[in-house]
Amino acid sequence: MNLGDFLNTLAAKTGMQNDQGLVDLLSNSELANQHVSDDFANAMDTALMSLDGAKNNRDLLNHYKPIILKAADEKFAILAEKYGIVNEMQGEQSTYKKIDILENRLAAKMAELESKAGKGAQSEETAKLVKQIENLQKQIIEVQTAKDTELAQLREQHTKQQLDMLVNIELNGKRYANQDLGDTNITIGRALVEKALKEQNAILVNEGGVLKLKQADNPQLDYVDSGFKPVTFGDFTNRVLAEKHLLEVSASEDTQRGDDWRSTFTPTPKTVTLRNGKQADTGNIDATAAASIADLE
Repeated sequence: MNLGDFLNTLAAKTGMQNDQGLVDLLSNSELANQHVSDDFANAMDTALMSLDGAKNNRDLLNHYKPIILKAADEKFAILAEKYGIVNEMQGEQSTYKKIDILENRLAAKMAELESKAGKGAQSEETAKLVKQIENLQKQIIEVQTAKDTELAQLREQHTKQQLDMLVNIELNGKRYANQDLGDTNITIGRALVEKALKEQNAILVNEGGVLKLKQADNPQLDYVDSGFKPVTFGDFTNRVLAEKHLLEVSASEDTQRGDDWRSTFTPTPKTVTLRNGKQADTGNIDATAAASIADLE
């Protein structure tokens, strides 16, 4: 790697790649073309994180998460003593489950107060009306639960259909080495990509019609390369297919730059051209799904 590329890589992490000081420095071609050891350059690139890199760093998350939750635990300890549930709280380590314990305790307390207030004050007719209301509320809950279940199933079905279609569009747009295989290329490519995702402990999600890679252990974090830069699904797919020699040489040239995922590829567009020459707009997929779900709601 030459010095110019090395400095540009580091500057990009700080958002200063267009800084005039860097431009002036690299305008000296003799200096910019000085060789820098790849081992040294990669070590520096990996050790220095951008803000986005820090946000997606699992070690940083594991460090700060307990600090944040500690304040909540201290507040829960005060509430536990106030409401007489110290033993229950002390026996639970999960901050999130402590919220459920407190909520259940408050609900029980409210029910107790309502019961005490109503004793002796209800006539036979009032009790009958209360029973009818309770039955109606139960029926409403059952209908709502059934509708919510149906809606959730439909959302899940649409989500999978959208994801499958976006993956097929991505794979369909590749320039395969053996065009005679036709759709078999897509079937093979999809199997290889899914296998690679499992090996890399990554998952694929659809965010507004754009395929994104996330960390399987922490889906809120992007899947990143050794330099803590997010890896696009297009980059990931190109690398996997190129390593298995499924792509034309011209389609896999960018994958020859190194052993990590930091090569630059063109992101998957929202409008793509299929092999039959037709245009496919992935945004329309989301619109159709949203309309179907809205009809149910």
